[in-house]
Amino acid sequence: MALTKIGRLVDKGIVKDQTNLGTQAADTDEYLLYDASADALKSIAASNVTPNETLITGKDAITIGNVSGDDVLLIYDTSAGVLKKITKSAFDALQPSFTSVSPSNLLSGDGTGNYTIVITGTDFDNTATFKLVTDGGTDIAMDTVTRDSSVQLTGTVAKSKANLTNANEPFDIVITNGNGLTNTSANAINIDAQPAWVTASGSLGGIYDGSRTGASFTVEATDPESGAITYAHVSGSLPGGLSLNTSTGVISGNADAAGSNTTSNFTIEARDANSNATERDFSIITYAPQVSSFTASGTFTVPTGMTAVDVLVVAGGGAGAGFGGGGGAGGLIYRPGFPITPGSPISVTVGPGGAGNTTYGESGGDSIFSTLTAKGGGAGGTRVSSPGSGASGGSGGGAGSQSAGSATQPTQPGDSGTYGFGNAGGTYGTGPSAESGGGGGGAGAAGQNGATRNAGDGGIGRAYSISGTSVYYSGGGAGGVHTVIGPVPGPNSPSSGGQGGGGPGGICSPINGTSGTANRGGGGGGSAGGSPASGSTGGNGGTGIVIVAY
Repeated sequence: MALTKIGRLVDKGIVKDQTNLGTQAADTDEYLLYDASADALKSIAASNVTPNETLITGKDAITIGNVSGDDVLLIYDTSAGVLKKITKSAFDALQPSFTSVSPSNLLSGDGTGNYTIVITGTDFDNTATFKLVTDGGTDIAMDTVTRDSSVQLTGTVAKSKANLTNANEPFDIVITNGNGLTNTSANAINIDAQPAWVTASGSLGGIYDGSRTGASFTVEATDPESGAITYAHVSGSLPGGLSLNTSTGVISGNADAAGSNTTSNFTIEARDANSNATERDFSIITYAPQVSSFTASGTFTVPTGMTAVDVLVVAGGGAGAGFGGGGGAGGLIYRPGFPITPGSPISVTVGPGGAGNTTYGESGGDSIFSTLTAKGGGAGGTRVSSPGSGASGGSGGGAGSQSAGSATQPTQPGDSGTYGFGNAGGTYGTGPSAESGGGGGGAGAAGQNGATRNAGDGGIGRAYSISGTSVYYSGGGAGGVHTVIGPVPGPNSPSSGGQGGGGPGGICSPINGTSGTANRGGGGGGSAGGSPASGSTGGNGGTGIVIVAY
């Protein structure tokens, strides 16, 4: 080792191996010492040195590089109160020296609670020890130091120790022998910190039955040294159908259906390029199919993480006419995979059924879910007053004495996309001394036309299993059979409401039409009577419904 600077006289009192010291220095002897103020080695006589103090300037500088082994140094012996001399090579034998430090990069994520540091060098005495010093000059004591030999020291220090952080690197290592002499290896140690998790532990969210396709969750960790992170699924089970992307931390796939709510618990490891690793526990819930049915207006609260639902929207059915046609069914929309915003409430409107009376009844009300609007069914046309035409609506009302109502529900074939279902009502029929109302249109078919003594049946609705069982919705109401002047001999066949809640129509003699089934959106049946003054009433339209499955 090259001795290039000694800022103060070495105190021999802390040099325990006194056998290495020379005899007392003569006053006339000259020695090489370091002048800190001039940053130079100088020669000085022993008589000109004040013991145990910083060297005094004034001597000519000696322009040499390093002190050689045969050069003599001046040491103060406090026990004797005199200056003594020692050669450079003998002095070096009293001072520890470095050869290497291992590791120079401490791995915070190596799975242990301590750092172990091995130092090799020379002249480590029996009580040699070492410490770390932060970049800011703060000492960090080792928890243990073992002298393996005169050329090796092994120390351990807890990772949790104050100031032993990535922010305080690089760290110096300072070795101190029992004689008090030290040596420093500057900037010898850095800490390669383990990845830090950004994603909190615990539940990542849920997978609802309507959002199983394309389910996706992300876990994220960062490396303090800005390196790349790789991820690994190390224990537990991911939901069936999902897998982890080891480069991005995305857990995705098409999740398997669950018969009951199922929680999957698993552990993900984040690892940096230097194999520092840290683990975190997560969970994902896979929900069994759930259904929310609205028979009155309200609000659907979208659960966190839900991005799509299956929706059935059925409007209120139109009323059947007094002495006339059957009411048209409420318009119907079935929209699987309807996109929604997680956590955002959705207003739900359920349309009422139209009210029937002795002449021309009311059309049904619209049902609405988000941007989906099912149009209310049209009322049936009456025979005894205006209008005789069925009203247009989601499905059109049956004719009483003029034209049938048309369907206004936007229709697109198939069960995907933005679409709806509705059909026109049937025309009225005439015969000797008798007339028959047309059936109201249904979601699945148009209302049947009336014929002599036989009113038209309501159009069939459409069946869906969104609630868990197959149910028909939006059937048209049947027309009524009536006579102009009293009963007509011969059969007067009753008419049937369309499957899906449509009300049957009345037959001869004053008979009221039957109301459509509540919460199915069926049209009301038209009434019958023996004369225009019979006072029979058309059936009410059935109320609508909104069903959300997820």
